[in-house]
Amino acid sequence: MNWKISGGRLWDGETSQTTAQTVDLYVASGEIAGIGAPPGGGPWQEIELPAGSAVMPGLIDAHVHLDLDPTLMAPDAQFVPTRQDRDLRMVARARAMVRAGITTARDLGGGEWRELALRDAIAAGQIPGPRLLCAGQPVTVPKGHCHFWGGVAKDAAAQARVIERQIEQGVDWVKVMATGGVFTKGSAVDRAQFDQHEITAMVTQASAHGRSVAAHCHGVQGIRFAAQAGVRTVEHCSFAGPAGFGSAFDPAAVRELAHSGTWVSPTVNEGWSRRIEKDGRETDFHLRMRAVFGALREAGVPLIASTDAGIPGVHHHRLAYALPAFAHYVGWSPLEVLQSATRDAARALELDDQVGVLKPGAAADLMVVSKDPLKDLSVLESPQLVIAAGRLVHQTFSERSAWVQS
Repeated sequence: MNWKISGGRLWDGETSQTTAQTVDLYVASGEIAGIGAPPGGGPWQEIELPAGSAVMPGLIDAHVHLDLDPTLMAPDAQFVPTRQDRDLRMVARARAMVRAGITTARDLGGGEWRELALRDAIAAGQIPGPRLLCAGQPVTVPKGHCHFWGGVAKDAAAQARVIERQIEQGVDWVKVMATGGVFTKGSAVDRAQFDQHEITAMVTQASAHGRSVAAHCHGVQGIRFAAQAGVRTVEHCSFAGPAGFGSAFDPAAVRELAHSGTWVSPTVNEGWSRRIEKDGRETDFHLRMRAVFGALREAGVPLIASTDAGIPGVHHHRLAYALPAFAHYVGWSPLEVLQSATRDAARALELDDQVGVLKPGAAADLMVVSKDPLKDLSVLESPQLVIAAGRLVHQTFSERSAWVQS
């Protein structure tokens, strides 16, 4: 379908403000064909937007788990439903995500590569959903974080075999559990699961296959090992210690992250808003994590939007509700947090030639909101229209529509 979207002001993902006037945007063959002046081709199916609307890039969630049901509190409970039921739930989550304006997501862990099949079905236009990048089974240690997904490796040879197995299945990224995690009983979040040499070897192997590495890191030792090894993204980066997140902050690790050019995907979900105050006083969690993010920001470590959707209580389609919390903890303006969920996330995920901005030749991944998102982030919660890969997947208004020539 060729679309002409008219009547909306435009934020392209890069500039500091929306356009002062409405701008026509043209979509053809799954790409943005033109902005402003009509390109060649046509005819175009025109969609006239409601007054005051703004057109912006679709959102990117850099860390999700589509196979996890956020209503289930224990890892073992995830495997109780039948495979068919789990597949249907994954499809429903993908549909809800894209209808919420999330047009790209990176899935960082599952056990049976079913999210890869979902990725391919979405790309083929068989199922509505976000553009997916998938990591398959994360590399972990015996009884380590998410060992139940099958990526267990007890030595270097086994680590290599796990990665090779993911490559054979067609993953887009490689995931390494550099530390323990909250979701796995008996797994210590503040302890490293691999040393720097092991992670370096995994990064080298992944790179030889054209893949980048995402490292799950809570404790400081794992963060430092991952940065030294050259992973592309550090997930969580919570500086967890015995007293909880942010209790083992290490300025040296921040300097190493900045020096290495590593991106940090801190998985801030909407629940963080409820952890700011308790009984009228700032919580220790809030004070510690504000300090962590402030140090990362001041050091120039790039941060991208992510939620860890799928873990208990974190629903896949709620990225828009998480962005105000993310902005608060980092100390960002609406512009900065929106760029973290569009342009910057695309760069971190190595998709900046395709998504995250609105420009001719980029993928037609966009959303329309009722007013300027740079002035009010809450408008992201109720998109009026979503187009993903050139396909209209969500619309809330009845527009005046007609075929027009260019």
